[in-house]
Amino acid sequence: MKRGLSHERTVSTLRVALVIVLMLIATISLSHTQGAMGTSPATQINRLFYLSSSGALSSAPPSGSALPSMSNITSSPSSFSIQTPLLSSASIIGQPTFSMWTDWTGNKSAPPPLLIGVFSYRLPGQIWSNTTSTAQTISSGLGPQHLNLTLPTLNANLLEGTSLAIQVVATLVPRHSNITLDWGSGSAPSFVVLPLSGYTSLFQISILNHDEVPTTYFNVNATPGNNIVLVKVLVNSAFGCSDVSKVNMTIVDPLSRPAVGASNRAMQQTPPCPAGQSPFEFIAAWTYLPGAAQATYQVWVDIIDIQGNTAYSYRGPASFGLVPPGFIPPPYDLIPYFAVAGIGVVGVSVGAFYYRRRRGKSYLAPFAHFNTLTSGELNGGTVSIEGNTGSGKTILSEQLMFEDLKRGKPCIFVSTGDFPSNVRSGMKSMGLDVRGYEQSGLLTFVDGYSAEAGQESTEKFSVPSIGDLTTLGMKISSSLPSQSKGASLYFDSLVPLASKTKPESIVSFVQSIGAKMRGIGGKAVFTLGPSVDPMVQKQLEDMSDCVVQMEAFEERGVRRRRLKIAKLRARRHQEGWNVFAIEDGKGIIFYSKRPKT
Repeated sequence: MKRGLSHERTVSTLRVALVIVLMLIATISLSHTQGAMGTSPATQINRLFYLSSSGALSSAPPSGSALPSMSNITSSPSSFSIQTPLLSSASIIGQPTFSMWTDWTGNKSAPPPLLIGVFSYRLPGQIWSNTTSTAQTISSGLGPQHLNLTLPTLNANLLEGTSLAIQVVATLVPRHSNITLDWGSGSAPSFVVLPLSGYTSLFQISILNHDEVPTTYFNVNATPGNNIVLVKVLVNSAFGCSDVSKVNMTIVDPLSRPAVGASNRAMQQTPPCPAGQSPFEFIAAWTYLPGAAQATYQVWVDIIDIQGNTAYSYRGPASFGLVPPGFIPPPYDLIPYFAVAGIGVVGVSVGAFYYRRRRGKSYLAPFAHFNTLTSGELNGGTVSIEGNTGSGKTILSEQLMFEDLKRGKPCIFVSTGDFPSNVRSGMKSMGLDVRGYEQSGLLTFVDGYSAEAGQESTEKFSVPSIGDLTTLGMKISSSLPSQSKGASLYFDSLVPLASKTKPESIVSFVQSIGAKMRGIGGKAVFTLGPSVDPMVQKQLEDMSDCVVQMEAFEERGVRRRRLKIAKLRARRHQEGWNVFAIEDGKGIIFYSKRPKT
């Protein structure tokens, strides 16, 4: 009898070992196919934006039975715009074209007038950039006529918060003539074609079990109700949630064959089309049946826009395994959730996902949760960010600055603890790419580190010694943009000043800079560590409008981080510690007790 049991255990062990080997092979196979498939936003999609009422550019075509609208453009142009600034970034690569319907009445014996199209975009905090089409002759005739206007080739990176607009202009109009622009009907659907890419993207994908816990492996013999794989995705859409027609999920085996019941499944939006900025959350469930193959599976996602274009296709690496009971995971894990590389440019503001902890349910809330702690944005005054080594002071200041930049507010970043080039690359690894903001003049670096490191600075603004606070103050003033109203200063950190100058000089410097930034409607944010003199720290806290305390600590052998708003002048705020994590591509992620709504 014992020999029989031993034999059965040996066979069972061999079976599990065989499954592990197969899972490893499947995982390796998937990792190789990811390079070929990968994440693939469409290189270029010609998006149509129709002229509609109230001066809007709409993605929806006009009704075939609708009567045309008309505007007189004889002496003044007609203007149309996309009603809200972009909710995430996008790119224009190619030649925009205008397809316009016009009518010329009046003096037909004179030389014909010309029609011109103007496409304009405005980056956050910047002036409008205009591109003009070639002029087309408006022929004399009976009834509306159709003209195509071609613009020069554009290669423009449109940041979150960019505004888009067009104008249709009639010129060289003969006396006693009228030129009208027609649109809004099936017979005269005037529209603009923009060659776009990157306007829709996948920000994050999560694989969860039936309890909505991020999970890597699922029991292939799970009982009904437990045999469910949930997939949640966060979708960025520059033109809002209504521009996303469908998000389809497909689950494939190691040979890229769709699993039974998981081919091109429509994902449901939760909640339906919420107000606010992207990303937007979609969810779908796959119930695997008894007898499903034991293997590693991968999730594919396709995003279809309102005009039927496949705007984005995701092909891994998010994956999970169906395994037998008693399966022992390999030394590494698969990926229960994944932040799509290169996509997290945009700050997340909605769509938190959650997991379970032993003492209840906690939600992983994006960085916008910080505004919940402070009951709104930190719009002005002096902000002190305190904390020990590794507590996240730098990334907090960088994310606060990135939020300002997205709103079109000019920023200055004073780097005293590292080379500005390292600051840029570090921010990019957290999904905070600031190159576009520097190019547009919204962001300026002041280098207070290179000279201390014995290197020549490559920045436009730098100081020969961080201890020379007078020169540093002058460089900060010089770096302010000409339109400096609402500009903010981010100073990381005050610690190097402690060994270079007197304590009272540091306090005076912070007070002076803070007052200057407040005077132009902005804020000054300073980071400081425990090596700063306690009396200096106390004085800085007293003069600050907001004090954020951060801490890195050990809990059961695991390194954790937390922060609290220790002071916020003239505003109610949440008190107590808030635990958070720092993740590549996403930055600070909070553990919240309530879901973001």
